[in-house]
Amino acid sequence: MKCEDVRLALPELAESGARPSRRIRSHLAGCPSCGEELRRYGSILLALAAMRDEVIEPAEGFLGRILAQIPDPARRGLIRRVAADERLYRAAFSVGGAAVGATAIAILWWRAAHRGLTPSTEAPAGLS
Repeated sequence: MKCEDVRLALPELAESGARPSRRIRSHLAGCPSCGEELRRYGSILLALAAMRDEVIEPAEGFLGRILAQIPDPARRGLIRRVAADERLYRAAFSVGGAAVGATAIAILWWRAAHRGLTPSTEAPAGLS
């Protein structure tokens, strides 16, 4: 098999965790470049999955420094009340996670389309 054929199947293999066909396994065993590409896809997916569980707290005083840059004192009070609402933190993390996930899907979709494979086409040879 050629690298071009194998690389079309790598995103799906990394995402599904399915065992590749014998032809793809044989190619991966002899092609360090394609094997590394598969490992990169896997590590991207692991990093994205870990982002859902990771909560990053801002540094002490960060909110105050940001609010100090807003000129109108009345607006600062309103923003401070909104920023202190825990529901908004959860909503912001949800939206952020959705944006990261959508970006990752768009990148994988673009790469597949760029290589001539779109999600609506048949699976590459060897994945059946």
